[in-house]
Amino acid sequence: MEHTEFARLAPALRRKAKAVGRDFFKEEELAEDVAQETMIRLWKAWPSLPSPKDAERLAVRIAKHECINVWRREQRRPHTSLSIIREETHTAPIDGHSLEEADLKEAINKATRTLRHSEGRLWRMFAEAGMEANEIAAATGINVRTVSAMLSHARRHIYNLLKEGGYIDG
Repeated sequence: MEHTEFARLAPALRRKAKAVGRDFFKEEELAEDVAQETMIRLWKAWPSLPSPKDAERLAVRIAKHECINVWRREQRRPHTSLSIIREETHTAPIDGHSLEEADLKEAINKATRTLRHSEGRLWRMFAEAGMEANEIAAATGINVRTVSAMLSHARRHIYNLLKEGGYIDG
């Protein structure tokens, strides 16, 4: 099937995936994680799907499997603050950068790893791949406003951890 068909069917498929996540977790944020990952995986599989009915079945199956994956990740999710991370960070200068810059870079990487899975993925798309919110929205099937809100939350989370760890003044 063509990607134009995906754009037409994506909202309904996303609602189905989110409903599966909501039924499993009874929590809106985790249901959002499930829907987001489902849409990304569905986008990758889209060209090989023969019909819209197959897409719907695959979306539900992916969502169910993703519920289990999200649940497992949530069980392992680190709950550390950067004050502890700061004590553990002893990085040598990298590529002529100062030790402080290397420490800050490592602290940002560690703070990024404490983000929820969905926020971390969006943050990497934004910060590392240089994608704009509308490009991320198109790739994930998430509303542009939701992408912006999730990026804002991720940015605030990273900032607060860096501030708490003494890396920045605020």
